[in-house]
Amino acid sequence: MYKRIVLLTILVGCLVVLPTTIFSDEGMWLLTQLDKLPWAHMKQHGLELTPEQIYNPNGTSITDAIVLFGGGTSSFVSADGLVLTNHHVAFSAIQSVSSVQEDYLKDGFYAETRDKELSVPSYTAQIVIGIKDVSSEVLSAVSDTMSAEARAKAITAKSREIEKSAKGTSDNECRISEMYFGVKYILYTYEVLRDCRLVYAPPTSIGNYGGEIDNWYWPRHTGDFSFMRVYTGPDGKPAKYSKQNVPYKPRTFLPFSISGLNEGDFAMIMGFPGRTFRYRTSMEIQLAKDETLPLTMDIFKTRMDIIEAGGNNNRAVQIQYASKWRGMANTYKNYEGVLEGMKRSDIMKERTAVEADFTKFLAAKPELQAKYGNVMKQIADNYETLKGFSRKQVVMGALLSATDLVQVALRFNNFAGAFVKDSVSGKMKPTDASVADMNDFLAGVFKNFDLTVDKDLLAAMITKAGDLPAGQRIARVDKIVGQHTGEGLKKSAREFVDDLYKHGKITTLEDCMNLMKKSADDIKDNDFVKFAVDLTTENTPLQAQAASFNAKIGLARARLLEAWMAWKGPDIYPDANRTLRLTYGEVKSYDARDAVHYKYETTLGGVMEKETGVDPFIVSPKLRDLWEKKDFGQYADKKVGDVPVAFLANLDITGGNSGSPVINGRGEVIGLAFDGNWEAVVGDYLYQDELNRSINVDSRYILFVLDKFSNARTLLNELSVKDGQRSMK
Repeated sequence: MYKRIVLLTILVGCLVVLPTTIFSDEGMWLLTQLDKLPWAHMKQHGLELTPEQIYNPNGTSITDAIVLFGGGTSSFVSADGLVLTNHHVAFSAIQSVSSVQEDYLKDGFYAETRDKELSVPSYTAQIVIGIKDVSSEVLSAVSDTMSAEARAKAITAKSREIEKSAKGTSDNECRISEMYFGVKYILYTYEVLRDCRLVYAPPTSIGNYGGEIDNWYWPRHTGDFSFMRVYTGPDGKPAKYSKQNVPYKPRTFLPFSISGLNEGDFAMIMGFPGRTFRYRTSMEIQLAKDETLPLTMDIFKTRMDIIEAGGNNNRAVQIQYASKWRGMANTYKNYEGVLEGMKRSDIMKERTAVEADFTKFLAAKPELQAKYGNVMKQIADNYETLKGFSRKQVVMGALLSATDLVQVALRFNNFAGAFVKDSVSGKMKPTDASVADMNDFLAGVFKNFDLTVDKDLLAAMITKAGDLPAGQRIARVDKIVGQHTGEGLKKSAREFVDDLYKHGKITTLEDCMNLMKKSADDIKDNDFVKFAVDLTTENTPLQAQAASFNAKIGLARARLLEAWMAWKGPDIYPDANRTLRLTYGEVKSYDARDAVHYKYETTLGGVMEKETGVDPFIVSPKLRDLWEKKDFGQYADKKVGDVPVAFLANLDITGGNSGSPVINGRGEVIGLAFDGNWEAVVGDYLYQDELNRSINVDSRYILFVLDKFSNARTLLNELSVKDGQRSMK
């Protein structure tokens, strides 16, 4: 699935190739690049909308309905702030309001009335209300004589200055996004809405049918959709949750289409793709292929196994860690597919061939050779430096982030460091605001915390750190494990963790409440806090190394893209970076491998064929009854006499696009993007026109489940459903 964990490391995205050709259906295009698209070709394939109806900076357009939401994308589908997104994008929201007694993950959820909608404070809805190229302003802060580190700092400072000025006194958020590794900078202004509520989620037997077994594989039969609603204060301005809040009134919303699909039909997606790495070099690929991805996968697998063991016969633990486990499982399988795809596509051979052609181009242009001739060597030299600390960085990141109590200890250290002198007593005390923030943080942690799981995770991460090679060792871990290896290493790690959790006195919410009442010195003297601080102290120079590397490699990559654009022309799309993009294509089947052809559509009959009665292939008796009686209503596909579940399109998407609406040529929702196919998982790094496909829930299955399975009448009545008539709102 396309919701991925973002690793706090510079290493994960180290593998990608420069595209040798821009195919008509390839590209995650900026909205400011729409004039570069082949509109005549798109109209021939069924596009009826004009560019202004898709994006109009001076008026209403489809863009106004697209929302940056949670870890993915969503879209407004009613005049009252109702948003459609994936079940897996809403998964953390569903998990946060679930319990053993009210298991919405398993059973689903439907708020028949708005007062029953459930608040999810951790989610925000962000709508783009302004896009401006500020490249000249940002780059005015740098000069050719600056060091890479000074240049990076100057760009950051200038960007913050521009963002602050653009925000002014408004409630908006302004963020500058780097394009083409710093060749260009674009300022995005977002309206940010903070009152998001869960409205509808199907049971997991529909919303996650097939689970991790089917994840990334076609054919898919997953009803991966949910609905949430966005609210504002009574004055229409963004506000935190309150019973007095009212539904947000979007500038536009998208209707649903039930007119059906045929192979070759036009389709497009607007959304917020996370990261792609298509403009990287062979030396960057090599490190990730040989080291970074395998190490990250190994750590994730260890963590997943521990969580699974903790949840055996314990539904409460399963619910507590459901979102974390699923995110890691998705990323693990994605990286597995990337490595397989890199081998299958022979990406190193392809990349080095492109680099050879690029080098020949520069050699034939003396002025370009003088300016850019050493750029490939600069990148290679920087990656040689990175090899010296890359493994330590990955493992240190896991040590600091994999367990809840290390996070709690770090938060306590910050809490103690923010004490101020009380004006009455003269004693150092925490502020009321810091106490309130700490209380909220701790309540969230211990809602989804299991002591055994947390201990096992920390012991495992210390063991991983104990296996680091010479030159990349973590000193604090060496004090724990000494020279031990194998079983001795595991035993040393376990004994330390048992003692730490016994004497650290932050293993329960009550312990933490007691620690909050103590002095700053006493808090900092806590065993767990001291251990966490030791790790961060050692991490500080490591982060300085990473910052220096990022500055130098960033400058080298910018020079590479300048040269590349001199070769291929300026009209190329930039790598995805969580900014609003458009991609277009058509509903399309594909040939997966020799003698294997995959049709573009799956049906409810396929759901029944996969049923085993064992999770994740459990079919609800009600769903089976509907299928057996052929009680499909208006949602059946006349060609196959069944309800369509999912379909394929050659739409160029990646992580972050989860929940993006798939839109037909009339501006209607025909589906919802939720996954990609296994054969093209390497697509973040190498686009393959004949293989790259998005996997999308069919809008007719969404409406069928709402109507026939859930009888969600109030929700259905709120939607606008079209049968083929032009429907721009």
